[in-house]
Amino acid sequence: MEVQMITILWVDDEIDHLQPHIRFLEKRDYSVLKASGGREALELLKSKRVDLVLMDHMMVGMDGLETVYQIRKSYKDLPVVMVTQSEEEELMERALSGTIADFLTKPVNPSQILLTVKKLLESGRLKINRAALEVISETERVRSSSTSTLEDWIHLYKTRVEKDISLGGELGERLQGLQGGSLDQVENDFSRFIEKNYRNWIASPADAPLMSHNVLARKVLPELQSGAGEVVFLVVDCMRYDQWLLMLKTFEKWFHRESDFMVAGLPSATPYSRNSIFSGLVPRDIWRFYRTKWIEKYGYPGLNSYEATLIRDAIVRLGYSRGRNSVYTKISNRIEGDNVRRGLSHFLKEGFMAIVVNFIDHLTHGRSELDLIRDIAPDVPSFRRLAKEWFEHSFLLKMLKTLSARGTTVIVTSDHGSMLAERIAWVRGSRGMSHSVRYRFGHSLSAGDKYAVAVNRPAEWGLPDDHPRKAYLFARDNYLLMQEGISREDQLKFKSSFQHGGVSLEEMLVPCDILRPKKLR
Repeated sequence: MEVQMITILWVDDEIDHLQPHIRFLEKRDYSVLKASGGREALELLKSKRVDLVLMDHMMVGMDGLETVYQIRKSYKDLPVVMVTQSEEEELMERALSGTIADFLTKPVNPSQILLTVKKLLESGRLKINRAALEVISETERVRSSSTSTLEDWIHLYKTRVEKDISLGGELGERLQGLQGGSLDQVENDFSRFIEKNYRNWIASPADAPLMSHNVLARKVLPELQSGAGEVVFLVVDCMRYDQWLLMLKTFEKWFHRESDFMVAGLPSATPYSRNSIFSGLVPRDIWRFYRTKWIEKYGYPGLNSYEATLIRDAIVRLGYSRGRNSVYTKISNRIEGDNVRRGLSHFLKEGFMAIVVNFIDHLTHGRSELDLIRDIAPDVPSFRRLAKEWFEHSFLLKMLKTLSARGTTVIVTSDHGSMLAERIAWVRGSRGMSHSVRYRFGHSLSAGDKYAVAVNRPAEWGLPDDHPRKAYLFARDNYLLMQEGISREDQLKFKSSFQHGGVSLEEMLVPCDILRPKKLR
């Protein structure tokens, strides 16, 4: 991808006298447009992309200040540097107010101009480029190694997300420009890693990383058995790591944070991964032990109806005798959230409660259904900011403040994240296959190895094997698994939507943090 040169518009009624300065900038790979007056400058701005304006203060006809005033009507964020004979108070006030980005006092030398341009334009670009190169280097290291571990993939994902957030969401576009198609290959390589290792994690529980089905045993139970005080297990449905990082900034003053990552179970969708969290079991065993309660049928409304039973049984089975009386609650709106917050003293009588918060999941699915939400959050950075805006005015922030004041330890995780799905892959299979677009189950399924992880022995993957020809497909990368014959309207509805159920860094690597209250004076 060709990198665009920075373009400077220099406006001066004696522009021809500044040719040496212009050549100095051009030799350093800046493109310089020339205008001999304010009106000519305004016309150029209509037809040319300009990154910065150098404006002479005193010009014949429309002077510099009037030209800046006209520029600001249409180009509010375009940096303008005023070149003036003296440091007039009015110019300094305008610089402080942001109308003028900076000013230079005549006579100016080329080095002064270069320094100002770099300060205003390139400091941010240099940071983005440096961060992009660091991420690319780490990406190539992980991808090229035949011995890459889950920790390597977590570190790569964590680095990429944290740098993107620190740069205001601009890293992703720069990475795509520098890496092109190889950036897409990262997700494909991760899916190959999961394809190679996931069955081993299911077969050898002691060697498995932190996953949906063992988070109770590895994170929650030790806190309960320590007897250190109240514990809340908070599951924020469909929360991505980037959303969690932005939310953290709002309340980190109240807690000490012990950060970790959990691998969401497959399919990375609520009926499977969230039930695994609360039962301490893989879906295969949930189906075997709770066959009358957990019915694997697409669209069946009761798949998450027995989580209270699952977690109570699991806590007791793991050896916490008081678990039978622990409280489970699910929050889907502000009223429910406020009621739970006000009733914490009652709910925590036994010292433990589990809470599910559904809002981000509703937001994710709502974006697919409502054009308004899609317009507000068209991409990953804006979608994460939308989640942050909700959180800053939500019952959940107030609840965390209350829990901190009570001295309650909070274990926070998610059942899965979500992936911005852009491309369509066509699926073939039996008439009765499920209809979700990031995973499918049914008989005789196929989609092509490039597009999906195919599972033909479900039990080895910890999945129900209730039929000898039962199979699953998990979408790789950012593909949507669609049946041939689907309407154009439905294709457009799902394309560029956030979905879950497949194999990607964003869907499977979710935060699992322990928050311990700070003792505030």
